[in-house]
Amino acid sequence: MWASRPAGRRDVGIAPYLPRGGFSAILRLENRGAGNPRGARPFPAHRRRRAGTVTTMDVIRFTTLPPDSPPFVLPELDDSGISRKFLNIPYAGTDNPCQMLDIYLPAEGDGPFPTLVQIHGGAFLGGDKHDGQCVYLMNGILRGYAVVNVNYRLTGEALFPYPLYDVKAAVRFLRANAEKYRLDPARFVASGDSAGAWFATMLGVTDGIAAMEDRTMGNAEESSAVQAVIGMFGVYDMAMQSRFTEDAPPMPSGNKLPNYTDNFVGAVCRDCPGLASLVSPASYVRKDCPPMLIQGGTCDEIVPYEASVELVRRVEAVCGPGRAVLESLPGAKHGDPAYETPERERSRFDFLDRVFGLA
Repeated sequence: MWASRPAGRRDVGIAPYLPRGGFSAILRLENRGAGNPRGARPFPAHRRRRAGTVTTMDVIRFTTLPPDSPPFVLPELDDSGISRKFLNIPYAGTDNPCQMLDIYLPAEGDGPFPTLVQIHGGAFLGGDKHDGQCVYLMNGILRGYAVVNVNYRLTGEALFPYPLYDVKAAVRFLRANAEKYRLDPARFVASGDSAGAWFATMLGVTDGIAAMEDRTMGNAEESSAVQAVIGMFGVYDMAMQSRFTEDAPPMPSGNKLPNYTDNFVGAVCRDCPGLASLVSPASYVRKDCPPMLIQGGTCDEIVPYEASVELVRRVEAVCGPGRAVLESLPGAKHGDPAYETPERERSRFDFLDRVFGLA
């Protein structure tokens, strides 16, 4: 059902990063997984780490990056200190690494654990479930949550709606196997950063819409619904994003950011408002949509902050005040280190604890 990759095809990956809060984008031609011992996909590194292991807490670490690392490299999760984990689980009945997920459980307890489904960003062009973007909620395993990191097909392999079908298939798989992996099927959270936030919000608002799901990918009887959504520096309005990217000045490197939204949809979204609306979460907001926490930086140079504002306004208009919360990060840019501070992490977990009555 989806476009296969021609043999020997080379992907165009976008590689933004944030040295000391700034942003650069580098276009890179590379074979999928070339030069990477784990066979990871090309991905955007919007945060640069100095040499030395980055750690969130004692058992959750990220690999060391040498000082001379290329700017498109993100550290990977070092999960050697996490005792209970299930890695590279196929969720759609294929051996495609883009259709696999990792599950991490708290060190103690029999569950069932409320489950955080993390969806990586990467302009729909890149990223990986095991890269540094999973930093935002990995500490969930220290707070009684299971954490699941999901891969999905990228635009070099499949366009909309197929990557969304992947993520929904992953949620159905998790629900079908909840007892095996000690997950609570009634308490699923979708979380994502950048393009990953688009997937998270679409999971939240399109449950039950047949066109947004391919149940032939497995576990057709299960629901892909989630009970809460967290989005960070996200892509939410495809027409607005298309215009924003088109009007953006070149990066400091001199390269022009490719219009990844148009690439994902397969059309120039700013010129096709009807089509763009079909791919935008706000179009599907209804009274029973789950609670949302939307974190956005007011100086984001890659996604328009106004899209976060408008999404929250739409949810409040349909569902009433309080269903969606906008948390603004003054002066923050795309993937800014401000998202990783203890204050912002605490805000995310406080939100989840309130939603699930754990506060």
